[in-house]
Order: sequence, then structure tokens, then C-alpha cells
Amino acid sequence: MRFSGKAVIVTGAASGLGRAIAKSLAQEGAKLVLVDRAKDQLENLAVALRNEGGEVVEVVGDVAHEQTSKQAIALALSRFKALDILINNAGINPTGTISQTDPATWRHALDVNLNSAFLFCREAIPHMVEVGKGVIVNTASIAGQRASTAEAVYGVSKAGLIMLTRTIARDYGAKGIRANAICPGVLESVMADRLTRMSVDQVAARDERFAPTVPLGRLGTYEEIAKATLFLASEDASYVNGAQLTVDGGLTA
Repeated sequence: MRFSGKAVIVTGAASGLGRAIAKSLAQEGAKLVLVDRAKDQLENLAVALRNEGGEVVEVVGDVAHEQTSKQAIALALSRFKALDILINNAGINPTGTISQTDPATWRHALDVNLNSAFLFCREAIPHMVEVGKGVIVNTASIAGQRASTAEAVYGVSKAGLIMLTRTIARDYGAKGIRANAICPGVLESVMADRLTRMSVDQVAARDERFAPTVPLGRLGTYEEIAKATLFLASEDASYVNGAQLTVDGGLTA
């Protein structure tokens, strides 16, 4: 197993892509620190993974708060005596153009999508430097590579996350740290924050509308993105640093 004995932090782990990543890592032997603010969902996932033999601890907290990053890194080091991999996956996707986005929404999206990754990286990197190795994978998006309609702050936050990734790769590669970004396309399920504004029928209509625009003729799944994320986190990608791995079925080709 590629991650046997590896200590891994995953943010935004309670649902969606984060949940798929956590489950895949557990199946490959990783020791997990799972972070999310959704207490019940997070604890249910942790219990399920432990029942399957996984080594899992959880941190319930808002990733935009500095204390959450400090708590997660400290827990990894105290419980597992290591921090090998950090996966900054937490994110939200408010929609709207610039004129439709109020300042509070703008700040909140940047806090969750970009500033949280900065906080976790800032806390984790010194420990990785000390041992001379470490891996960081940031969940960005194709929206950070090209502009998407009515996704102003989401696109800006993901573009910033890509540049944060490249900056870390440049600054810390010689110290044994690899940093890469995964850039998913349109997936079969939408983020939880969108579900608060969309009915099941609206989600189905969205999927039906987007699928024909993808060269593969379908939308992606969380499990497919998780596989690509685990590739970047593994030694299979030992010479991949500062990259943006686009996983979108050819949508941006």
C-alpha cells in the first residue's frame, strides 16, 4: 500500500471530494487527521473508517481560523509522531458576478478557499523542513485556470491557490517538499453550499446540461478526482512539483 504508515491531514473531509480522498487514503494504509466543521458527518466518517481498521482522528473546526490549523498539525505530531502529507481540500463555491458578490461573501470565500491553505501550509512546512520531506496537495479547480461565468470569487480564490502551490514548490523543493494542485472539472455532485440553493431537480438539470460539453461525454466523480489526488500525494509523483493536474474529461482541452 502506497501510504502505509504515512500521517496525512485532509481538510474538508466530511463530505464530497474530501470524504472520497479520506476513504481512499485509509484503504491504502494512511494514518489520518480529518478536519471539517460539520461535526456529525465528520465523526460518522471517522467511526466508519476506524471500524474498517483505519487509524483516524478528527478535528472539528473552521479551517479559516488559525487555531484549527495549529490543532490539526499538533494532533498529527502528537498522535502519529509525523506529518508526511497535507491535503488542503476544504472549499466553498458561492456563485455570482463581481457586482452580485457582497464584500462579506468575497472575504469568506477567500478565507475558506485560499487563506485556510496558507494557514495550514504555514503551520505544516516547518515540520516538513525539519525532517527533510513532505507533500502538499491543494484542491484547486479549472475555474482557477480560466474564467467561468458567474464564479468571480471562486475563480479568484482558486487561481490564488494555484499560485500559492507554485510558490511553495519553488521555495521549498530543495528542502524535500513537493507541492502540487489538483484541478477538477465539473463533477456529478455539487458542493454542499450549492445544495442549499439548488433542489434535486435543479442539480439533475445542471448535470444534464453540462455533460454534453465534456469530450468524454459525462461528468467526473469524486472517486476519480481522489485517485488523481492520491497520485500526486504518492511517491509515484516523486518528480512532480509545482504542477497543476487538470482532471476534467477534456473540458478545457
